[in-house]
Amino acid sequence: MRGPSRTLWIDLENSPHVPFFLPWIAWLRGDGHQVLLTARDLSQTHELLALHGLEFTPIGGHAGGGVFGKGLRGIARALALASWARSRGITLALGHGSRAQVLAAKMLSIPSVTFVDYEYVALRLFGLLCREVHFPDAVSPEVLAARGVPGSRLVSYPGFKEQVYLDPESDRPAPEAPPLILVRPPARLAHYHSAQSELLYGRLLVRLAEEAGHCRVLFLPRYASDGPEILRLADRSPHFELAREARDGKDLLLRASLVVSGGGTMIREAAILGIPAASIFGGPLGGVDRRLHEMHRLHLLRTPVEVDALPLPGQGASAAVLPLPSTERVRTFLRERIAAHLR
Repeated sequence: MRGPSRTLWIDLENSPHVPFFLPWIAWLRGDGHQVLLTARDLSQTHELLALHGLEFTPIGGHAGGGVFGKGLRGIARALALASWARSRGITLALGHGSRAQVLAAKMLSIPSVTFVDYEYVALRLFGLLCREVHFPDAVSPEVLAARGVPGSRLVSYPGFKEQVYLDPESDRPAPEAPPLILVRPPARLAHYHSAQSELLYGRLLVRLAEEAGHCRVLFLPRYASDGPEILRLADRSPHFELAREARDGKDLLLRASLVVSGGGTMIREAAILGIPAASIFGGPLGGVDRRLHEMHRLHLLRTPVEVDALPLPGQGASAAVLPLPSTERVRTFLRERIAAHLR
C-alpha cells in the first residue's frame, strides 16, 4: 500500500550522478511522488540529463581549483539552491555528496540524505547536517567516524553504488574490434587531485601511444579544458580520439576491452561489469577501490612500473573475478531506507 505523495529534490553536481539517480527518479515517480531536479553545469551533467529527456533547473557551475574559490562558490550555490527550493513543499533532499544542497536544505529545515563512496573527501558537513550518510560497506565505519560521520548518521549498505543502475547479470560486455580502450583523465580541479596522478597519467599516455596502435583509444574528458590537450595528442597518435559529446556510458563500457581512469565512477562501473579496469589515481586509496582490487576486478596502478605492467588488449588473460554481492539486495536495502523517510 502506497503512502502519501511527497515532493523530493535531487541535486546532481557531476555527470556520474545522472546514471546513479536515473533509477531513483523512476522508482520515486512510480510510487506517486513528485521529483524535482537541479543540476550544476559540470562535466556534461546537463547534456546527460537532456540525453535522457529529464527536465531540470540549472544552478551553478564549477568552483575552480582553489579551496577559497570553491568555498565561496559553494556558499553562493547553496544560497541559489535555497532560493529555488523555498516554498516548493519539499519533503526530502537526496544528493551524492552535494555540500551546497545539504547547506540549502539546512537553511530551509528540509531533511537531507546523501550518498558518498570515497572517504577521503571533506565529510564533516555531511556528518553534521544530514539525516543519513550512505556509504558502501567496503568503507570502514571507524575511518568515517574519525573523519566526521558518526555511527548514528551512517548507513553502511551492502555492495557498491554502481549496482543501483548496473546489472552484471544482464549487462553483458561485447568488446568491439579493433579493441576499444576508454581513458578518463585525472580530476585536476578536485581538491583530492594529486601530483602522482599526473605522473601516472603521463606515463600511461606514452605507453598507449607506443604500444596500443592496434586499438582505438577514446578519451572521455572531465572538463572542457581537457579537450585541447587530447586533440594535440591525437594529432601525433592517430589511434587516439576525443569524445566530443555526451555518450551513454554503459553502452561505451560494454564495448570496451580496457578502461583506465584517474579514479572515479567510470572504473568502478567497468569493474562491476567485469570489464578490465585500472585506476591511475595517486591519492589516498579508498575502501571501495581496495575491495574491488581484492576481488580481482580492479588494477591499482600506483607507480610508473605498474603502469608499464598493465596488460593491454591482446597481451594476456585477466584473472578470474570474485562474485559481487546480490544486486537485488543492494537495491532493496537502499529503496527501503529512503521509503522510510517518506512515510
